[in-house]
Amino acid sequence: MDKKLKVSALFLVAATMLAGCGSKSASAGTHDYATKQSYNLMASTEVETMDPSLADDSTSLTQIENTNEGLYHPNKAGKLVAEAATKTKVSKDGMTYTFTIHKGMKWSNGDPVTAQNFVYGWQRSVNPKTKAPNAFLFAPIKNADAITAGKKNPKTLGVKAINKTTFKVTLVKPAPYLKQMTALPAFYPQDKKAVEKYGKSYGTSSTTTVYNGPFVQKGWTGSNLTWKLKKNKKYWDKKSVHLTTVNMQVVQNSSTALNLYQVKKLDDISLSGEQATQEKNNKDFYSTLANSMSYAVYNFKNKAMQNINIRKAISLVLNRKQVTSKVLADGSITPKGFVPSKLTENPKTGKDFATDASVANSVTQNKKLAKKYWAKGMKQLGKTKLTINLMCWDEGSNSQVAEYMRSEINQTLKGADVKETTLPKKSAITKMSSHKGFDMALTGWSPDFLDLMDVLQLEQTGNSYNFGSFSNKSFDKDMKAAITTDATNSQARYDDYVKAEKILMKQQGVAMIDQGASTFLHNPKVKDAATTTDGGTFLKGAYVVK
Repeated sequence: MDKKLKVSALFLVAATMLAGCGSKSASAGTHDYATKQSYNLMASTEVETMDPSLADDSTSLTQIENTNEGLYHPNKAGKLVAEAATKTKVSKDGMTYTFTIHKGMKWSNGDPVTAQNFVYGWQRSVNPKTKAPNAFLFAPIKNADAITAGKKNPKTLGVKAINKTTFKVTLVKPAPYLKQMTALPAFYPQDKKAVEKYGKSYGTSSTTTVYNGPFVQKGWTGSNLTWKLKKNKKYWDKKSVHLTTVNMQVVQNSSTALNLYQVKKLDDISLSGEQATQEKNNKDFYSTLANSMSYAVYNFKNKAMQNINIRKAISLVLNRKQVTSKVLADGSITPKGFVPSKLTENPKTGKDFATDASVANSVTQNKKLAKKYWAKGMKQLGKTKLTINLMCWDEGSNSQVAEYMRSEINQTLKGADVKETTLPKKSAITKMSSHKGFDMALTGWSPDFLDLMDVLQLEQTGNSYNFGSFSNKSFDKDMKAAITTDATNSQARYDDYVKAEKILMKQQGVAMIDQGASTFLHNPKVKDAATTTDGGTFLKGAYVVK
């Protein structure tokens, strides 16, 4: 699941519209439509799988989101809208969800899409034999944990088809974010007939996969770098699909991508930080804020990192504005806290969570105060010198950020000796997971779904992604309240998360670095292609004008 670690990317969430300002909607008539509804799109990595249960990388997820469909999907504003679902009924105690889906939906092979397809898809995702990387997300559903542990049959999962268009989900604890999770491919329906027909080959090529979404994939053999998406003629809402062909190609080199865009062989490319600086005045330039966050974890197994004054001093040395504008230079912004800006709002006031939960001096630079805290911390530790092993990985801007941190800390804090260790990404993640061999480490996160729980749970005691081993009883108490006693009260739940975030930032449980952004060059003739938080593209409503 390292897709969540910011250097790659995460949950596909339609954040805004590419070239959307001032463009006509698809319902405005056809007189502006180009005769050829074709779009040339790049992917930065190869497709790993078209199996909804197994997909865990951004390219595969983008492909599956455009060729398959779940109950809900975020719209251009990041708000959930119904797709396959027509109605959702939630019990008063929040423990039962009843979903109703459209009648008459079909798979690309002609099979009907039914409630039982959702039941089967969910059972398959939690089946330990499937080895689905996101099986843990089903935990709130009855028997899910026992099934993933191999202790119960997948058929005992708390999901049951009532009839062909209705299925009921029974939970073991309230999960107000369940609808958000149904936008994830792991929660998509699956055609049992096709899965069993293709067996181990299911999802390994275009021809061994079936589709229930806006497009069907053509020409992907499992390893090739070019393929197509074609309009799905059997899709229930095909009137909303305007593109007939999407030409896909993998382009891993940013310079190559720029060259292809300039000769009109690509309609959309993502830019590196250096390219973003060079192209920011280009009329085709486009930037959107992402939900991804970069931060440094302190290893609380290390006595020095347990000292709050040492942690505060390190954080106060860092100039996040300099990091985002000079080191990254890709549209990233200074974070307000651990939770990204614009992720969610106060149910009562509409105020952004990141603003509500902000803590003074937690993400700002103040070298004078930093030196004060450092001196106090060093005295408490009985040290005059302190070596800090800062670990990072060798992808993206990770090492540049680490070098900036090393320079600032060593120059500002007397006796500090930060030593930078750069490892391959997988090796770095393995070491972080072991909680050994580092004092600080750079990492990041993008949420699976748009809910505060999916971000803040990272720092709960015992969470597998709590790489620094931060542990705070008050923080854990507020987090528990949000998913138990306050789970069905949206304001109380929100307030629990505000309190938890404030504790985390006051304690400097992590040192925040930046909130990410995606920068592109985009053909202005392509309208209503929704960008996603990881640079993917949702194409259902997209169209090309003359």
